[in-house]
Amino acid sequence: MGGSLVELSDAASVDRVARILFGSALDSRPLVSHSGAVWNDPDSQKLTTIRINEYRPKSDLDFLTLHIARARADAIVITGKILRDEPSLSYDLRADARWGEALVEWRERTWGLWEAPWLLILTASGQLDLSHPALQGWVRPVIFTSDHTAERKLADSPFPVVADAEPNIRRAIRHLQVARDCQCVSIEAGPSTAVSLYERPTVVNELLLSVYLDKTIDDRARGAPLIELARLRSRFHSETSATHRCQGQHWSFHRFRR
Repeated sequence: MGGSLVELSDAASVDRVARILFGSALDSRPLVSHSGAVWNDPDSQKLTTIRINEYRPKSDLDFLTLHIARARADAIVITGKILRDEPSLSYDLRADARWGEALVEWRERTWGLWEAPWLLILTASGQLDLSHPALQGWVRPVIFTSDHTAERKLADSPFPVVADAEPNIRRAIRHLQVARDCQCVSIEAGPSTAVSLYERPTVVNELLLSVYLDKTIDDRARGAPLIELARLRSRFHSETSATHRCQGQHWSFHRFRR
């Protein structure tokens, strides 16, 4: 099934596949959506993030899920660490030839989004490769950092720099919503940054979670814990999911909503 689900032809096919993937239709845009891939540790029952490296379990459906979240967004939030860890990171909605222009069409015709999304990079150190390919493509980069870092490290940035007295991910989201009129913000920050969004008051309105179901995983692919499943379910009023076999492995795809 995994192979056929990534063969998209138009906007309608994206709607169909999303419904099959998550067990519910993506018929609205949340204020804040978070996407992530985790391993469900059968011993501890904790959801552990999966590192982006050559040792991680591969899933075309997880890759598609990430791009579906990007296709609905007015803005995407990442960190400087992600740029450093992923030197080939790209935000092209045509990332897989099997879905071609379908996600672009879905973005434009279903959601009326004709401009590229903002890519907000949250950084404390200001140690950014400003020639990184992620910053040269389709998205519109904006850097969110402290007053000190903006002045000392990023004064010559070719991209907009927002200096904040106490920069953090909640304030970054608020900036996007208020100053840049973003109605849907997609979070791709790592667990150490994103987990604070689940503290009360919870900021995330929707979580799209790809869960690797095999009993073991290469230790080198294990990342930091995200959040306990029981705690997730206490934060969200709705959960739909479906299990799929992809590239010889079993994954479940969950959509949590508030």
